[in-house]
This record gives sequence, structure tokens and C-alpha cells, in this order.
Amino acid sequence: MDKESFRKHQLVKLQAFAETRQKKAEDEELVDQFLALPALKKARTVAVTKSLPLEIDTERLIAALWKLGKQVFLPKTLPHYQLTFLAYDPQTQLEASKFGVLEVAGKAKSNDECDLVIVPGLAFAQRGHVRLGFGGGYYDRYLQKHPQVASISLVDSAMWYARPEWPVEATDQPVKTILTTVHE
Repeated sequence: MDKESFRKHQLVKLQAFAETRQKKAEDEELVDQFLALPALKKARTVAVTKSLPLEIDTERLIAALWKLGKQVFLPKTLPHYQLTFLAYDPQTQLEASKFGVLEVAGKAKSNDECDLVIVPGLAFAQRGHVRLGFGGGYYDRYLQKHPQVASISLVDSAMWYARPEWPVEATDQPVKTILTTVHE
């Protein structure tokens, strides 16, 4: 199956899973796993998305990061498929991007090398730590440009594959750490 076909199939699967109790339970488990990471204790800055319903819910995670005194940054898409991260706190105004993702509105402090970057996606494979994103290549370009950044993905059972069932291209960047609810 080509990437676009697999992406469409995966979106339907994730939208159906988003309505289940299992997803809520797995979201909680993944946030707990992330908050227990030793790397988080050392981190001062964390980049994370304001999640869409089919993604891992990041509301509790963001609130916990603030409570821990961490600086939170949200992704902002730029021209030419580039990505930066802008400071986010409870008073920050947000606006929907052309993709429907909430981003920081206006100007804010940017940070292209946060200590931890939570990388979203639609599907992830254990073999090679590869991911299938939403199709713009923003995170792949970012990870290629910033190989020293600690990249982490939170992956529920509906996103998890033992090996990629989609074509993996040379431009697809692996995620360094995958936290999952699948215990094989």
C-alpha cells in the first residue's frame, strides 16, 4: 500500500479508536510513562503539540509540565515546510493552523532545540523507530536538521506496528524513543 492510501486508512482507524474508553486509558498510561522518564527530570524545555482528538491527549501532560516548572513550546509551521517551536503558557493566545492544529498566535519566544521534542504521527513501527506523519514532512525536516534533539513519541495500540506497513523513504527520520502501551 502506498503512503497516501495507508495514511487514509490509518486516519479512519484512529478516528474510530478516538471514541473508545480504551484510548482514554491508553492516553493516561502514556502520559504517566512520559512523566516518569528520567530525561524529563533534566529537561527544562519540552516541545509538544496541542493534540487533535485522534492523537494522544496532551492536555494533562502540558498541565503537568507547567506544574513541574518546565517551559512548554508548541510547534509552528513555517513556509517551505519548516517548523519552529514557540513558547506557550496558560495566557498564550492560540489560533488554528491551516491543518487545524492549535498554534501560538502572534510573536513569542522561539526555541528550535528544546531538550525534549514529542513527535506526533499517525503510525509508528517498532523496527527502525520509523513513523508515518500527516504528510507534510515538517518533523522529518526538523529531526534531520537537529539530530542532537531528544525525540520521543507517545504511541497507543492503534498507532503501533511491529514493522512499517507503509513505504519508508530515505527522508523519513526515526524517533529516538517510542513510549507505547503495547507490551510485547
